[in-house]
Amino acid sequence: MALVKPVPFKIPPAIITGTGSVRENLLAEIRGFKAKNILIVSDSVIAGAGYLDELRGCLAGPDLNLETYTDIEPEPAIENLEAALAWCRGKSFEAVIGLGGGSVIDSAKMLSALLAHGGAVRDYVGGPKAFEKRGAPTVMIPTTSGTGAEVTVNVVFKDKAAKLKRVAVSPFLMPDLAIIDPLYTLTVPPAVTAATGMDALTHALEAYTAIKATPMTDLFAEDAIRRISRSLRTAVTCGHNIEARLDMSLGSLFGGIANAGASVGAVHALSYPLCGEYNLSHGAGNALLMPYVAEVNMMGNIPKFARVAELMGEPVRGLSQRQAAALSVNALRQLSLDIEIPLHMSQFGVTEEVLPRWAKTVMETQGRLMSNNPRVLTEKDVLGIYKAAL
Repeated sequence: MALVKPVPFKIPPAIITGTGSVRENLLAEIRGFKAKNILIVSDSVIAGAGYLDELRGCLAGPDLNLETYTDIEPEPAIENLEAALAWCRGKSFEAVIGLGGGSVIDSAKMLSALLAHGGAVRDYVGGPKAFEKRGAPTVMIPTTSGTGAEVTVNVVFKDKAAKLKRVAVSPFLMPDLAIIDPLYTLTVPPAVTAATGMDALTHALEAYTAIKATPMTDLFAEDAIRRISRSLRTAVTCGHNIEARLDMSLGSLFGGIANAGASVGAVHALSYPLCGEYNLSHGAGNALLMPYVAEVNMMGNIPKFARVAELMGEPVRGLSQRQAAALSVNALRQLSLDIEIPLHMSQFGVTEEVLPRWAKTVMETQGRLMSNNPRVLTEKDVLGIYKAAL
């Protein structure tokens, strides 16, 4: 094994998993924080599905004051978070709960930190400032199986003016508690299940093949790849299958843990211009680009990609590592086809004229991710991937 610079392995202080885990554990955990004034961050879809009422029921009691903010948008822009921050100013929240997908969870993480520091969102998201302390304790309850944001130290928000996604990374954004309950994912529509599931697979695959990968992150990445590959099709086509939903919830969690430790690479880097300019969800952009990036990256770590094929259930017995590695790319494409993930950017109106600009933007703005990619890519390489995906 090649020697690499040691990377700290960090996860939330507490993670609770299992069917019914919110109902059985949330109230006691909140009381453990000695918090009385609670902010619940969510969105209108979660409220409409009844999950917000369920959560409030779990926290019923005369000694708790619950306030709810549900105006978080899908793929939120910086301005959306600024509006949420303005609503929160002047209120003394002693704990913050995020109930939703990655957009809600990122917003809840940032609100806790911003309320403790002051200032504007742009000071920290792609800005000059860094967080210096923790905010109010945070509890994250994901309602999709995709981002793994409940166990990561980064957040992503849309910069409308620049038509890009902006990132903030800080150890102080790590949640204090993540509760993973598949009951809160049962009503996710098939298309969203597909896109978020492929997003989770992207996190696991990129972390597994990353330059910063370690034996610790590999443990989580491998299990995530295995669980997602065997259960995503069922979760998409039979959403109330609780076994598949549990597998996907754990796969997303483990992919998030791997991502938090090893980070990601070119799939994420290339998806930022696409998603920022054409309003694709983060998951949809990653899902579309992943097979094309994997085909190029494969030569950078053939043993790892051969193992990916095995984890995805491909018949690798008797094959060379090179042959097995090629099967991993085929497996990714077939999975996308089976769950009706678009495989071409032109399906969203992308034209070839924008691709050179995107390639240049990636090389100029995504150095952190590109340096973690298993294969060194030039601007020409990036342009070639975009053209293949068009």
